[in-house]
Amino acid sequence: MKKQLIISAFMALFLSACETEPIPGPAAEPGSTDEYAGHPQNQIYRKELQAFRRKWNIPGTIMLLKRGDDPVWIGADGKSNLEYQTDLRINDSFRTGSITKVFVATVIMQMKEKGQLRLEDNLAAVLPEVVGHIPDAHKITIRHLLAHTSGIADPTNDDLQYQLDLLNNPSRRVEKSTDELLRRYVYGRALVFQPGDQFGYSNTNFWLLGKLIEKIRGKRLPAVLEEVILTPFGLTHTYLDRRDDRNVVRGYNDFYANGNLMDVTAIDRADSDGQANGGLISTAEDLLKFSEAFFGGKIIGRASVQEMMTIQPVRKGTNEYGLGLESYSSPELGMGWGHNGTLLGVDTNWFHFPDAKATYIIFNNNGGGADKSFVEKLLK
Repeated sequence: MKKQLIISAFMALFLSACETEPIPGPAAEPGSTDEYAGHPQNQIYRKELQAFRRKWNIPGTIMLLKRGDDPVWIGADGKSNLEYQTDLRINDSFRTGSITKVFVATVIMQMKEKGQLRLEDNLAAVLPEVVGHIPDAHKITIRHLLAHTSGIADPTNDDLQYQLDLLNNPSRRVEKSTDELLRRYVYGRALVFQPGDQFGYSNTNFWLLGKLIEKIRGKRLPAVLEEVILTPFGLTHTYLDRRDDRNVVRGYNDFYANGNLMDVTAIDRADSDGQANGGLISTAEDLLKFSEAFFGGKIIGRASVQEMMTIQPVRKGTNEYGLGLESYSSPELGMGWGHNGTLLGVDTNWFHFPDAKATYIIFNNNGGGADKSFVEKLLK
């Protein structure tokens, strides 16, 4: 998710009125943070990781690097929980934010392969219950939803009421279903632009895709992900369903830009857990398993992967997005594909560069953002 500054501006104003939650301690003892000490690049990678984390005032960072046929390296530096001063571990679970979208898009593409849907199917046909609530539903296709070219509004980023509801009562927000979110924040709003005209990132697109998967498959989205991706490919520490998991890394944000970090985990949990747009919880190791299976054509066929990696045309402006996949052009590694994920207290990145046979994954528990270009030089 790409949170706008509006939520930071109102956090200070409403912080005293916001519901708070006790900060739990970890449920397990910390493990080793340097299991890759024997890696030939360990000292270099670890030094760069530590410098990066400290430069950007991040409580804790996990970094995974994979280059060609070299062995994978994973490192962790800093803290997963500032209240308890818990050391971050390389296998700690993070909220991944919008990296979730790639998993959901992969399921949609598998359903396309099975003939359960077509990308040109329109919203009115596949989800008729939205007709009369979302304008021009007959013009919006599944492809538009995957590519963020639908024109449907994105309340998570541009709706003040959504932000205030989230801040003032996160426990109530986390209980809301996708249908409730659509009714309260999306239905009845005008399109931002006509379908296909331009790129406009909207988390609503993936709320609708999650609904579509559940309707066609007859199962809850977490169960579908388990069946299609998580169980077959050994992602044993990845899940979408809402859990009271005390081992998930806490999230922080420096709202006043004064170096003082606030724990915003309750808000991140309310804004994402269980949702098709950004609720996946995973580990760096699990995400690498997904990356290799996905780009290796093992989850969906290579033709479907290539289609997801095709930047979608728009009639106005430019676009750098495929079908549920972000593109990233690196001067060091060439074109990369993956996704970023941003919550108030989380900043995650996963990108694979096919030509360079390189992959990096970075999990930060400070949602303020950070320049990660140093990683590309390490992987060159």
